[in-house]
Amino acid sequence: MIREYKLEDLDSVMEIWLQGNLQAHDFINPEFFKQNYDLVKMLIPMSRLYVQDLNGIKGFIGLTENYISGLFVDQNYRHQGIGKALVNKAKQRHNELLVHVYKKNVAAIDFYLSQNFEIVSESINEETNEPELLMRCHIEHNVKIGKCAL
Repeated sequence: MIREYKLEDLDSVMEIWLQGNLQAHDFINPEFFKQNYDLVKMLIPMSRLYVQDLNGIKGFIGLTENYISGLFVDQNYRHQGIGKALVNKAKQRHNELLVHVYKKNVAAIDFYLSQNFEIVSESINEETNEPELLMRCHIEHNVKIGKCAL
């Protein structure tokens, strides 16, 4: 079940965040994520978060307006549709979604491309000096009205 984040989810979310970053970004010094842990923990509640709760938090998506500030799935539950479900939740709320992805994180790029995102631009991340891509997805919300509603 996807639901809104609650304060008691913070420790689980942070554990998934740290492990996900360390695994997906092995080209970045692990100390970078460990040093930013407390800052992220403070900032997490300021974003709109949705969690996939299947007898515990298995993944989450963080949104700042229409920007995906984080999408992480517990390593034991990847490739089971959780990331897609979380992105679809974000798509329900926005007409456009944006996300930055490290260029070396090919799995994430492939995932977002499979979710109808396109690469918009490339830049260098100021904190890590790593190349990253800005990706965008335009969402059309078509409301269908049945004959009974006319």
